[in-house]
Amino acid sequence: MDSEIKTDAFPEAPSRSVILSVEGMTCVSCASRIEKKLKAVPGVKEASVNFASQKAYVQLDPAIQDLTTLQVAVEKAGYSAKPYVPEYRAGRMYQSEQNNLGWRLVIGGLFILPFLAQHLLMLLRPFSFSPFVQFLLATPVFFLVGWPFHESALKGLRYGDVTMDTLISLGSSAAFFSSLPALAHYPVDLYFDAAAFILFFVTLGRYLEIFTKRRANRALELLMNLRPKVAHVLKETRQVDMPVEMVGKGDTLYVRPGESIPVDGDILEGKGRVDESLLTGESAPVEKRPGERVFAGTMNGTIALTMHVQAVGKETALARIIRLVEEAQGSKAPVQKTADRVAAVFVPVVLTIAASTLAGWFFLAGSSFSEALRHSIAVLVIACPCALGLAVPISLMVGIGVAAKRSILIRRAEVLELSSQVKAMVFDKTGTLTEGKPRLVDILVLEGFEEEKLLRYAAAVEMGTNHPLASAILKEVMVLDLILPKVERVVETPGAGLKGFVEGHQVAIGTKAFIESMEGIIASDKIRANVEAYRQGGQTVSLMALDNKIAAVFVMEDPPRANSREVIQELKKLGLKIHLLTGDGEVVAQKVGERVGVDEVKSGVDPAGKLAYVRDLQKQGLKVAMVGDGYNDAAALTAADLGIAMGSGTDVAKEAGDMVLIQGDLTKVIEAIKISRATFGIIRQNLFWAFAYNLVALPLAIFTQVPPALAALAMSLSSVTVVLNALRLYGKKF
Repeated sequence: MDSEIKTDAFPEAPSRSVILSVEGMTCVSCASRIEKKLKAVPGVKEASVNFASQKAYVQLDPAIQDLTTLQVAVEKAGYSAKPYVPEYRAGRMYQSEQNNLGWRLVIGGLFILPFLAQHLLMLLRPFSFSPFVQFLLATPVFFLVGWPFHESALKGLRYGDVTMDTLISLGSSAAFFSSLPALAHYPVDLYFDAAAFILFFVTLGRYLEIFTKRRANRALELLMNLRPKVAHVLKETRQVDMPVEMVGKGDTLYVRPGESIPVDGDILEGKGRVDESLLTGESAPVEKRPGERVFAGTMNGTIALTMHVQAVGKETALARIIRLVEEAQGSKAPVQKTADRVAAVFVPVVLTIAASTLAGWFFLAGSSFSEALRHSIAVLVIACPCALGLAVPISLMVGIGVAAKRSILIRRAEVLELSSQVKAMVFDKTGTLTEGKPRLVDILVLEGFEEEKLLRYAAAVEMGTNHPLASAILKEVMVLDLILPKVERVVETPGAGLKGFVEGHQVAIGTKAFIESMEGIIASDKIRANVEAYRQGGQTVSLMALDNKIAAVFVMEDPPRANSREVIQELKKLGLKIHLLTGDGEVVAQKVGERVGVDEVKSGVDPAGKLAYVRDLQKQGLKVAMVGDGYNDAAALTAADLGIAMGSGTDVAKEAGDMVLIQGDLTKVIEAIKISRATFGIIRQNLFWAFAYNLVALPLAIFTQVPPALAALAMSLSSVTVVLNALRLYGKKF
C-alpha cells in the first residue's frame, strides 16, 4: 500500500471562502439570524453559520477582499465577528466561553445551596425561608448568572427576533418578578427558588455542552496541535530557533530526532523514518531519503534531518487539510436545513403554547393564577429546542473529524446523508481497482520499422499526458536511457488516444478504434489476431501509427490492487451493487472484473460514456457513488450522488469528488461508507430524541405538575444527551 502523502490531494476551493469566528451565539436561532444577515451582503454567494463550532462559513465573490461588510452584517444581527485564525493549542477554541460560564456556575451554586437545603428540610417538616431571604438568594443568580440569557433576549427583541434564550429569560423572569409582591406582604406563591434553579441548571447544561463540544472537535484540535511552534533554521554556520510563522520558502531547517516537522519541504541530508500516521492513518513509519518530501505535523524518527522548505503557513498539506475539514464542518446536510427550519418556528410556537397554557389553566380550568403561571413557566423552559439545534451540527463535527483522522476528507456534509442512500457503486478501473502503474510487457514491431525509434517517438508524444498507460512507455524509455525528440501539435482525444508530429512524422497512439478512425489506416488480419490474443490474456493493447501506417503494437499489463477483491466483497456486504467502467476492450475488462468480483462490467467507455452510465443508473432510481482518479472520471464524479476521488489521482478528479481518500488506499472506500452511515445514523438518533423529548415534555408541562426547576434540568440534560451520543462515533470501529 502506498502511504505517501500527495500534496495535491487537497485542492483549493475554486471560489474564495472565508471563515469568521462569531462571538455571542447561544442557540441555533442566533445562527439562523446571522446567516440571513450574511446572505444579504452583496457579493456573498453562500453563507452557513454553525452554532456548534461558533463559526460562519462564507463563500465570496473572489473580487471582494474587504471583510468589513461581513463583520458589520454580523454586528447588525447583534453579535460580533472577526476573521478566524486557527489556534494550535488544544482547548483554546472554547476556553474563554467555558471560563465565563464556569464563574457564573460557582456564583449560582453558592446561592442555590440554601434553596436545596430548604427543599431537603421540607421532606422532614414544613420549612421555608422568608420571602426577603429568598429574594436575597435569588437576585444574584437572576442578574449575574442569568445575564447572558437576558442580554440575548433583549437583543432578539431589538432586532425583532425571538430565540431559545428568550424562553429561558422569559420563564425565569416570570418566576422572579411574579414573586416580588410577596416582599410587600401580598399573598402570592413564591417562585424565587424556581427562577434560580432554572438559570443555574440551564447554565450548567451550557457548560457541559461546551465541554463536550470541545471533545467533539478533538480531531480538528489534534490536527492543529501537530505543527510545532519553533523551527531550527540554519543560517550560514549557525542554527537559529525562530517561530514557525517566520520560516519562509527556501530556508534550510534542521529537524532533531523525535521532533515534529514544522513545514513542508524536501530532505537535503539524512535518511530516516517519519511517522505520518496522524495525517495518513498509516501506522508504520515511512522511510525518507534525500530528495523526498516531508510534511508539517509528521514526526521525525531517530535520525536528524536537514530539509529545504517548500511550503509554509496555509500552503502546507496540514493547513489545507485543516481548512477542508473546517469548511466541511460548516456545510449543512439537507436534514440539518430541515431541523433549522423547524427550530426557527419552534420558539414562536412555544411562546403561543405557554400563553395558551396560562389562559387555559386560569380561565378554563379555574385554577389560581399562581398554578397557571407555574404550568406556563414549565412550558417555556422545558420546550427550549436546544437539543434540536445541536442534534445535526455536533454529529457532523464528530463524523467529519473522525474521517479526517483516518485520511478521508469529506468536502460536503451532504454526502454523509447521501451515503446511507447509495445502492450502486461505480469504479473506474485504471488506477482505482488496478495499481495504475502499467508495465510494458511486449512490443510487436511491424516489418520496416525500428523499435528504438518507435519508442522515442511514442514517448515524445506521450510525455504531455498523464494517462497511466503513458507511464509504462516512458518508464521503458528511461530504462533504455533514450533521448526524446521535440514534439509539436499534440492533440489528445480523452479515453481514445493522441497524435502529434515528431521530426516531421505524424505519430498516433491509442485504441484500435482510434487508430482505424484515421484516414487510410486499416489493421491487417494478422495485427487483429495478435491484438485479440493479447486481449484474451487480459492485457491492454495500444496501437501506434507512423505517417498513417500501423507501426507497432504496445502490450501493457495493469494488475489489480492486491486488496481489490476483498474490498469489493466487503462493499457487497454493505448492500452495494458494484459496477466497473473502463476504456479498455471487453476481454480485458471482463478479466479484471472476474478477478476482483464486480457485479457489472462496462468496457470501451470514454469520459462521456462514464457520465452517461452514471446517469442511466440514476434514471433507474438508484443513488450512485463513483470512485475514480483520472481527469476522464471528473464528469462522472461530479454527476454521481457521491463522488469519491483517490488522493493519488489528478487535481481535476479530486476537485470533482465529494470525498478525497488522501492515501489513495482502496480500503478507505469501505471506511468512508461506514463512517458516513454511522454519522447519519447518529444524526437520526439525535433528531428522534430531540423531537421525542419535546413531544413528551410539552404535554407533561401543560397538563401535569412539572416544577420549573425540574423542567430546566430536563431541558439541559436533553442537550447534553445529543452531544454525548455524537461522541460515541469516537469509540466505533470501522
